[in-house]
Amino acid sequence: MSTQPSYVVVGNGIAGITAAELLRAEDAACSITIIADDPHPAYYRPALKDYLGGRLPEEKLWARPSTYYREQRIRFIPGRIVGIDTAQHFAHLHNGKRIAYDKMLLANGARARSLSCAGLDLAGVSTLRSVADYQEILRRLQYVNRVVVVGSGTLALESAETLRHRGYEVTHLLRGKTLWSEVLDPVASDMVLHEERRDGIDVRAGEEITEIVGRNGQVSAVITTRGEHIACELVLIAVGIEPLVDFIRASGIACGRGVKVDNGMRTSDPHIYTAGDVIETSDEFTGRTRVLGQWLPAVQQAQVAAYNMLGLLSPHHPFYAGSPRAARSAYMNYYNATLLYGLDFVSVGMTTHPKASGYEELVAEPQARNYRKVILKQGIIVGVLMLGQRAHALAFKRAIDHRVNFAAVADRLFAGDFDLDDWLDQQNIPAPVLNISKSVQSESYTRVVVDTPTLSVEENVEGTELHASVSRIIPEKILRTLPAAPALVLVGQNG
Repeated sequence: MSTQPSYVVVGNGIAGITAAELLRAEDAACSITIIADDPHPAYYRPALKDYLGGRLPEEKLWARPSTYYREQRIRFIPGRIVGIDTAQHFAHLHNGKRIAYDKMLLANGARARSLSCAGLDLAGVSTLRSVADYQEILRRLQYVNRVVVVGSGTLALESAETLRHRGYEVTHLLRGKTLWSEVLDPVASDMVLHEERRDGIDVRAGEEITEIVGRNGQVSAVITTRGEHIACELVLIAVGIEPLVDFIRASGIACGRGVKVDNGMRTSDPHIYTAGDVIETSDEFTGRTRVLGQWLPAVQQAQVAAYNMLGLLSPHHPFYAGSPRAARSAYMNYYNATLLYGLDFVSVGMTTHPKASGYEELVAEPQARNYRKVILKQGIIVGVLMLGQRAHALAFKRAIDHRVNFAAVADRLFAGDFDLDDWLDQQNIPAPVLNISKSVQSESYTRVVVDTPTLSVEENVEGTELHASVSRIIPEKILRTLPAAPALVLVGQNG
């Protein structure tokens, strides 16, 4: 009887693929099975807007080649899991088959939310989630003049921008007054919305769709909560995601909006782990739970889950399953970088000023198309937001990761002659936390678990045959630590 461990990974997105690769790298003899109902191989979801904009051909979307499973000696089963027998360690598939496992990773992701109004079944109405969604939208664009985009997040913003730059008339409807309200404050939101309007997009805040109107089965207009009738041939819905937890919850695994996990990405069942869009996280300071739906956190969560599935983390490691939550705080300060309608953007940690006492917000002197601020808690930096100019962003992450007290330099943080990195060096502050490693380097640096491969950025880009001119902006220092992350990110000039 075989004694090799059997790992089952549910989902073939970036979280599932990252975990599977790490499992294979660390255990050449183990059995790895990936189960997924997505007909496409893993693809670069952040690049879909570039695909929509005609800047990236479809063949460049795929994160791994068609030979990937064979080369990694991974069994791929196209299918959908409908239940898990946690007592007997079986996954039940939709076709009645069952797959045995020793350890399982749930990386089955989320579905796109939709609206609750009439007309959703009309041709020309689409969510923005999968490659298939974008393929259908691209097929329809030749018949389109006017587009309505619904949503208050970055996906809606990027889609509106992309289609406007392709020459379409675009109306952008936001449910609330603020864009991406989980991250942007009203000042930052207004700056971005101003860029949208300046480019000719009809931005309507505080307005939603009550009905989608059609003619001959095709969308022809929408009616809004203000009674406005907006003619269009395409309606794009980007109003968030919902983790796919139905079969997980029914199997007895603890779930809220997403799957609940401990520090090691372990679920309430000790043999089942999870990563990516299917999990819910909780804010360290506010306790509020949310679903991130972001690429870099999914990669890091998958690394943590795989190392714990393999049993490679010691009890002193901050991501050892069951370790104190406070031990991993530095690792949850994700570096969130993108372009918001042409404005460079970076955020780390807390970005909106909480109502609780003890917090202070420091804002740089106003400049045209430039907004920077930090949030302190009793003098200790807990967050930064930079819009328009992102110099020294990694230095701020470094300070946030290691809970640096800024009381002595608060009045100089944004001064032109103040070099934050130099000051942090003088304080002997360790490097920013950029990646997850299986080893803790020393007792005094238990929070600096950074794995930096020697692979250069240029090799990383060339190896995936992707254009380096598309999509995200992540500094070279971060890109070098992420061999599993997309090489489609732009290598930034600044920190």
